[in-house]
Amino acid sequence: MVGKKIMFRAIYFILSFAIVSCNKKENSIKTVPFLEKKEQYKANWSSLQKHNTPQWMLDAKFGIYCHWGAQSVMHDLGEPKMSAQDAIKNWKGENFNAKAWVDLFQKAGAQFAGPVAWHVNGCLNWNSKITDWNTVQKGPKIDIYGELAKEIRKTDIKLMASFHSSTLWGQMSKTDKTYLDPLGDYSRRGNTPKVHGEDGRYTKAYLNGWLDRMKEGYELHQPDLVWVDVGFGGTVGPEKKHQIVGGKIIDSDKTLMIDGIREDVQQDFISSYYNAALSWGKDVEFIYKSFDIPPGVAMRDIENGNLDGMQYDPWMADINMQQHIKWPFVWFYNSENKIKDANILVDMLADITSKNGRILLNVPPKADGSFAENIKEELYKIGDWLQLNGEAIYGTTPWVFYGEGPSYIKNPGHHGQGKNHGNDMPIYTSKDIRFTQKEGVLYAIVLDWPDGELDIKSFGSDGKLYANEIKKISLLGSASKLKWKQNSQSLTVQFPEEKPCNFAYVLKIER
Repeated sequence: MVGKKIMFRAIYFILSFAIVSCNKKENSIKTVPFLEKKEQYKANWSSLQKHNTPQWMLDAKFGIYCHWGAQSVMHDLGEPKMSAQDAIKNWKGENFNAKAWVDLFQKAGAQFAGPVAWHVNGCLNWNSKITDWNTVQKGPKIDIYGELAKEIRKTDIKLMASFHSSTLWGQMSKTDKTYLDPLGDYSRRGNTPKVHGEDGRYTKAYLNGWLDRMKEGYELHQPDLVWVDVGFGGTVGPEKKHQIVGGKIIDSDKTLMIDGIREDVQQDFISSYYNAALSWGKDVEFIYKSFDIPPGVAMRDIENGNLDGMQYDPWMADINMQQHIKWPFVWFYNSENKIKDANILVDMLADITSKNGRILLNVPPKADGSFAENIKEELYKIGDWLQLNGEAIYGTTPWVFYGEGPSYIKNPGHHGQGKNHGNDMPIYTSKDIRFTQKEGVLYAIVLDWPDGELDIKSFGSDGKLYANEIKKISLLGSASKLKWKQNSQSLTVQFPEEKPCNFAYVLKIER
């Protein structure tokens, strides 16, 4: 009997070793059911709170996604009042090239990327088996999501997909053959007869159709990251009206309406996605907005805005590369809206990373599927900066203080960057410094060139860094040997005459 036990243990060890050896490649299956079985998630919040943000997502700080669709065509044709259906008829996408898109993502230094897979109207940007209203059968006749997924999988970039719609066109669901025709009576009557019941809430038939589409959205291409917009929980609207403040319902004369997906359907989708990831052998993340689901289930997103102060939960900001000046079509390519340059975006990346966040940057293509030259130029500049200074961003964690300096976020929260046409965004100075750390090394990202000496108050010997604790200080990208002195109240660093790059200068402090 003892001999059999030893034999079984030996076999177990050999199999385990073989499996580990075979699974070194990224995205391969990491577990074998008879050796290790992870607990399946149940469709309730308590079970879903057992989910942990994967390490790759904690390490990832910069992603790219693209709004491309009917609104791109409306702007291109100069017809802002054109119906989405007519715009899709005129959507050719003749210069779309998935490889060129992914090459651009790589050159920009993105760690995760993917399409806006479904936005506002009922047309899906993938080859759907549920509805004929998809971009393979309509419009450009392209499987946008599928082609991008194929190219992204050839790189080290993680695949993401975002979903921004609750509008159903075509067949209601896999089992309900009712056809919702946006070109017929359904369009003229509005959504109410099929989508909302007499109580004003979503009908069961509608919710089944929405859930079928959402599940198809992850089943086809196994994204590492799924993000849902405001319609998933419906709390952004009341939050913007100050009916919800800090997770608390505030007494108001306004009627409170939270028109989101019902909680059991939310739970069904998230648990199904997490459980599917277990079968894929992947660690995945889900991202939502505002107070749409309880904390601890997934990661929270701030739309086109920033937060002021250190955040003790990981978070994401989806940032638009275009300024919100000329409406409509602010998230889709609009040649009348100026873009945020690389200097602004790198400063923003450093600031958000120091506060435990990461950026998902919207990079909108033109209606034909190509990217404007000025957009590509700024992305190349971001990539060049990350090539030189990425060790202070990628894979870092916040320090005890996120930074120092006079600048602050004037309009924290959703849409804060768009207020006053973007003029309220901070203009950083050489006194504005952001801190990150990795493997015992501190990074001080100085957001403007100091021209001579720089005092960093956070590094004085009466603070967190004791006297004689600093071993070496260098400026990333510079061969100059820096002169520095730690005082009781600050660290004084003499910067060289020559800049190593054009913006955001990184001091590496080895302890």
